[in-house]
Amino acid sequence: MENNQALIVMDMQNGIVRGLEQKESIIHFNKQAINFARQQNIPVIFIRVAFTGDFLEVSPNNKMFAQMKANGLRMNKADEETQILDALGRQTHEPLVTKHRLSAFTGSNLEVLLRGLQVEHLVLTGVSTSGVILSTATEAADKDYKLTILSDAIADQDEAKHQFLLNKILTRYADIMTTDLWTSKSIH
Repeated sequence: MENNQALIVMDMQNGIVRGLEQKESIIHFNKQAINFARQQNIPVIFIRVAFTGDFLEVSPNNKMFAQMKANGLRMNKADEETQILDALGRQTHEPLVTKHRLSAFTGSNLEVLLRGLQVEHLVLTGVSTSGVILSTATEAADKDYKLTILSDAIADQDEAKHQFLLNKILTRYADIMTTDLWTSKSIH
């Protein structure tokens, strides 16, 4: 088994997952991946998107986040909406990286953390496929990380967009597999 992997659990936070139609399934497969990673001593890193109370990190030029700010969404670092789902059972020693853009790398300490852990292979899970998964996968590929995306542990509000990205775009950057397949491959 590779010992240079890390499981990156992205945006599995209350305010994002709550509205997902398939949330129970996504939570189930994320928990399965997290539990396996812990058993195999694979680092688990949680990523969330959050801002200061006044959204100082948001440029008016950023269409998506400026709209969130204008709509008065509660995305403060202390708000319930930005907290990782309790169901995932994040442990206090597991890093929680706060980001301010779509990619888990942009404006965060993720890359420094990965270097410190000597990680070269990222296993990605989370929500949404058209947001954090796509953005992080493309940036990670540009940074020469090996990538695996767990297809049953990611989701998007738009199923057609999810399927297109998973089957046509993300395959250019990552190995796509189910959580069961990843756990069986990682043991051998």
